[in-house]
Amino acid sequence: MLKLFNTFSIFNLHNRYIPALTLIALFTTLAYKNVNDIMISINDDGKIINITGRQRMLSQKLVIDGKNYILSQNQESKKQLNDTINLMEDSHRLLLNKKLSIQLQEVYFNKNLDGDIKSYLQNFKKLIVSKDQQLLNRLRIQSGKLLVKLDKVVQIYENENHSKMVKLESREKYLYFLTLLALLFEAVFIFYPAAIKIKQRKEKFKEEIANKTKELQNSIDIIDNNVIYSKTDLKGVITYASKAFCKISGYSQEELIGKSHSIVRHFDMSVSVFQEMWEQIQDGKEWFGEVKNMKKNGDFYWVKAYIAPEYNLNGQHIGYAAVRHDISDKKHIEELNENLSKKIKEEIEKSKNKDFKLFEQEKRVQISEMIVNISHHWRQPLSVISTCASGLQLKKEYNILNDDIFYEDTDNIIKASENLSNTIEVFSEFVKSDNKIEAFFINSFIGELNQILKKDLDQNNIDLIINIKNNPIEITTVKNDLLTVISHLIYNAKDILIDREIDNPKIKLEISKDGDTIVFLIEDNGGGIKSEIIGKIFDPYFTTKHQSFNTGLGLYKSHMIITKLLKSDIDVVNTNLGAKFTINLKNLT
Repeated sequence: MLKLFNTFSIFNLHNRYIPALTLIALFTTLAYKNVNDIMISINDDGKIINITGRQRMLSQKLVIDGKNYILSQNQESKKQLNDTINLMEDSHRLLLNKKLSIQLQEVYFNKNLDGDIKSYLQNFKKLIVSKDQQLLNRLRIQSGKLLVKLDKVVQIYENENHSKMVKLESREKYLYFLTLLALLFEAVFIFYPAAIKIKQRKEKFKEEIANKTKELQNSIDIIDNNVIYSKTDLKGVITYASKAFCKISGYSQEELIGKSHSIVRHFDMSVSVFQEMWEQIQDGKEWFGEVKNMKKNGDFYWVKAYIAPEYNLNGQHIGYAAVRHDISDKKHIEELNENLSKKIKEEIEKSKNKDFKLFEQEKRVQISEMIVNISHHWRQPLSVISTCASGLQLKKEYNILNDDIFYEDTDNIIKASENLSNTIEVFSEFVKSDNKIEAFFINSFIGELNQILKKDLDQNNIDLIINIKNNPIEITTVKNDLLTVISHLIYNAKDILIDREIDNPKIKLEISKDGDTIVFLIEDNGGGIKSEIIGKIFDPYFTTKHQSFNTGLGLYKSHMIITKLLKSDIDVVNTNLGAKFTINLKNLT
């Protein structure tokens, strides 16, 4: 014992400094590694938890995208559904490539979550082909069961992450304790700077979290101010109302929360509509519809509503969530259109044998048609805005909204709004007609025509084949009146092709110059016009199933514009493909 003491005593303070410093360096290294492990764990496990959360969101988004695809059945909704399927497949593949714990292996393989997810995605691929509403209903039920398992996965990841963090934090305390106990003075010079650095990193991390939280809150405020959103309990009593809902209804949040949603019900709405709605949502289904509501001051407004059951994390039905968008302007346009059409018919009936009065009504018919066309062109962007807004609300309610998804959806809303604005500008220019004679080139004329027609034709998969001979061709005439006639004839051909369900529908527009005359040939492959009526199609009031102008003035108006205003002639014949209209247009001076 004495010998051991003498051996130890030869190490004076100076001689012990190097091994002590080495020990401190070792503890410091271990402590730094532990802190680094914590940061890596926060980063890696956070990503995994985010991916599992994303799978939950994607499983629900698939149901929304599937519903949208069955309702619209267009290429854009099909692409959206395919993209969501691919995203969920990628997320699932990424998770399975990670090293799974025993608990997660139990969930994914023994309890067959892996098989459930693959079956779920395979059924959505079948839905794209079959477009089967019953399959979608089964998938909606399957999505609820899948969500429960995905919630379990998220819980396991969070528990494992928590356990790992507890162990790392415990080890960190132990290392600090040993270091301070062994060499207190050296700790002052070595660990104090390290502690300062760690504190700075923690403060910076807290600051970043605070900034992100503030950004997210600002985003939520934007949605709250602009999306008409509310939640109710199982009895229809309002538990939440967005600021946009308060603004359009005229009620404050205090006046709405705790009241039945019938507080905004308008007496014009049939009781059967709400009975149907309640039956659907109480059965766990979604409900879409247009509703007329009453404001606090007695005025009214129209909304297009999407209502769906709301569940808590345990899968218990706790109430209903509703997203709406204001369609008051659309309804006003429909009302104007209905009144305008009725008035036009009355005026036409009064003046059957007075061509001059009929032609005076041409502008009214043109405005009515433009309103219908505007409504048609607005459907797609309004659907995008509604889908994005409802999606944001659902993701926020389920705590799965992240910056990427938020900015992507808000960008889509902005683009759709710009599309609405562009549509108004295009049709505003189209209806401006002051009988002004002007010189223009056919190329610019075709550009304006395409702006009016292209989207509608593309949506119906109709090819418009344009062939300009003797290019460039300059003409002097009333451009807007010529646009009216050509678009009338092409829309008329489009409706025939749709009505007769023609395979590979085509419309050919050929323009050529013959001396001082510009020849327009418009031909479709719709099978032609019956021989017994082809001689009557330019008569006033004559209308058939093949004409798209409900007043019966479409072709008569086109004939009047060409012959009376533009001092030219128009004719129609049947070819081996369909009907061919010929306009021999003369230059006006």
